[in-house]
Amino acid sequence: MLPLLTLLHATAAAFPMLGAEIPLGERTKMSWDPPPNGDDGVDHFQLFLPRRWSKDQRWPMLIFLHGAGDGVWDVMNSQSLPRLLSRDQSTAFDPRKSWEFDFDGRHYANASFADELGFVVVMPQGWDATMRPGWSRPRLERVRALATRVASAYAVDPERISLAGQSAGGVGAWRFALEYPEFLSAVVPVCGALPGGDGDRAAQRLKDLSIWVFHAADDSAMPVELGDDAVAAMNR
Repeated sequence: MLPLLTLLHATAAAFPMLGAEIPLGERTKMSWDPPPNGDDGVDHFQLFLPRRWSKDQRWPMLIFLHGAGDGVWDVMNSQSLPRLLSRDQSTAFDPRKSWEFDFDGRHYANASFADELGFVVVMPQGWDATMRPGWSRPRLERVRALATRVASAYAVDPERISLAGQSAGGVGAWRFALEYPEFLSAVVPVCGALPGGDGDRAAQRLKDLSIWVFHAADDSAMPVELGDDAVAAMNR
């Protein structure tokens, strides 16, 4: 039996390269040639093109940064947006074909989400060859380079690029926005913390961005106070 990392690399070689024609309305694992910047994360990604996508018009784009956890693709595809971007929304952790849940006495399900979304979505794979998670500055530099190339290849409107991230990816979303505010029109951190603790600097750097923050009140991994502190900093 081949070692795990050998299997990962052999599988990745079969992924279509950035710029290839891919199925519409379904996330697709892809490869690209990342810039050599001293990091070996973000070597692969998933891309979603809307069912109505064509090169005849410009499309908004959404970047999604996944959180930490076990599994190379399993973590990404079990989390919020990537999970919904498939007609089969089952995951390694949940066999249900449609992601359904009950909240505040109401039942929620959206099996048709992938058919209706009108964004190009790029979902970088943050793991590196030693399975280190997280969104370091070199890794985020690669995310920006990847998003720029996706925008050029798939008819994206550069004035309508948004960024979302969940948990560790929520921290990465804040960090990316602080590094490259001019690259984005909006940022949506989900259960993430504003890094650095300098709320005044963050508020100044992000003053021209639309920001929408989500955080569960009972989050045990990333306490909701971290999200509250970030919102308070933006509102000062």
